[in-house]
Amino acid sequence: MFKLPSLPKLPGQKESPKLWPPTFPSTTIPTPFGSVSLPEYKLGLPKLPSLDSKTRGAMKHAIAIDASMLPGMIPAVGDIVADVVEDLHAAELRKILTLEQYDEFLKQDKVAPAIIAMMRALTK
Repeated sequence: MFKLPSLPKLPGQKESPKLWPPTFPSTTIPTPFGSVSLPEYKLGLPKLPSLDSKTRGAMKHAIAIDASMLPGMIPAVGDIVADVVEDLHAAELRKILTLEQYDEFLKQDKVAPAIIAMMRALTK
């Protein structure tokens, strides 16, 4: 039987993080202004949105936004090309999504790749 390796216990944690299901244990972080207690947090798998034509179009644009990072690796002109491609796809997303979905996408896109952010925005 295969046993998952255990992660190290960090200072302030009561127990070490679990690999499956991904779980961050409750932690107490000392600061100069007092200690901050963080609750246990379980990472869940994203829910898949329904695959109607609107959702498929939005997901295709999200994939294209993520793929637009590849030309950005080209010296000198790559960043300009990547920004233009990303802006064009973001404009199309604004036409496809409702205002609430687009706001949620922008919020989630700050912390996750565009495809994950789109999945989260469409399932809320």
